[in-house]
Amino acid sequence: MKGPGLNETFEEYLERCWTQQLVREAHEALSYYRIRIPMPVFLLNRDSQRYGVFDPQRYSISISRRLIEAQPWDLVIEVLKHELAHALVYQQYGHDDTAHGEYFEKACQRLGVAPWARHATIELDPAAAVAAHRELAPEEEKLLRRVEKLLSLAASGNENEASLAMQRARELCARHHLESLAARKKQDYTYVVIHHRKKQIATWQWSIFNILNEYFFVSCISRNLYDAKDLTHYRVVDIMGTRENVQMAEYAYWFLYQQLPLLFEQFRKGKGAQPRNARNSFYMGVLRGFAEKLKKQQQELVLNTEVRRQTDLVLVAEAELENFVRVRFPSIIGGSGRSVSVSEEAYNSGKDRGRELTLHRGLHQQHSGGVRLLR
Repeated sequence: MKGPGLNETFEEYLERCWTQQLVREAHEALSYYRIRIPMPVFLLNRDSQRYGVFDPQRYSISISRRLIEAQPWDLVIEVLKHELAHALVYQQYGHDDTAHGEYFEKACQRLGVAPWARHATIELDPAAAVAAHRELAPEEEKLLRRVEKLLSLAASGNENEASLAMQRARELCARHHLESLAARKKQDYTYVVIHHRKKQIATWQWSIFNILNEYFFVSCISRNLYDAKDLTHYRVVDIMGTRENVQMAEYAYWFLYQQLPLLFEQFRKGKGAQPRNARNSFYMGVLRGFAEKLKKQQQELVLNTEVRRQTDLVLVAEAELENFVRVRFPSIIGGSGRSVSVSEEAYNSGKDRGRELTLHRGLHQQHSGGVRLLR
């Protein structure tokens, strides 16, 4: 990205870059959803009362600089799509549905606006809107508190006791998932963004996301996301699913992310110099062993007749999640990482350690991109 132009201040340069990116995001959204309306004029302002405004008289969309400066870009995109929905209503029906009524809801569905971003509060306090949507219902909160107690037991030094506690926690989540489906309860889908401010996602990180996809009732999708501070794009991963499943999966991600370097340091003690690929090899081994452990637990769970009888419900839930994923993005980028050379000793040692690894309570550090499940 080139710097400021001749006679252009840095503030003016930032506004130009941000405005150009907003236009690109709008073009991408309208193109993907095959919506043909005139492109509104995009403006930036310093309004701290309303972070997004569609003006039908000027046919313009104003986005607050304060929003861009204070919030992650994925939230900015949802505010932008909210205002595009107003523009779509205006173009199709000749008026602006400021009451956020039936026409506006239909426009939001066509544009894939996130559920939490379809209300007027998104224009006033977008951070509060997303927090309110992700807040757990009382029964979901109760479930995760029970899981928290089991994960506390999983920190036990007794390997058998720890493994059993983790298995019971997963069984509890699976049972709750099936009970909600059987009761035909409306599933509230949401997402969190895992953002390391990196241009690429490491192969071992892909292994974590594959574990989440397979065993935590969520869908993980990689994409590029603009960063308004660095004026560039980074690779991020969205974890999508029901609110409680997303929180569990996010917790599992950060738990594994933190544990891997700690386990590697234990492995390398007293071993002298290691090959350059030892760290990644060990990480991949740990995750492979941990996935094998989860697969074994999953097979034992499937043997349960109650779970086997409700296979059709699981398929329905998977279809609903796939639909949520399909409308979530203007473009979807998948992948499983690059092939890497492996140190056999480190990989096999990691694999053995992964088979012993249990999710447990104790993750306190705050990471960018998400709230902690367990406190």
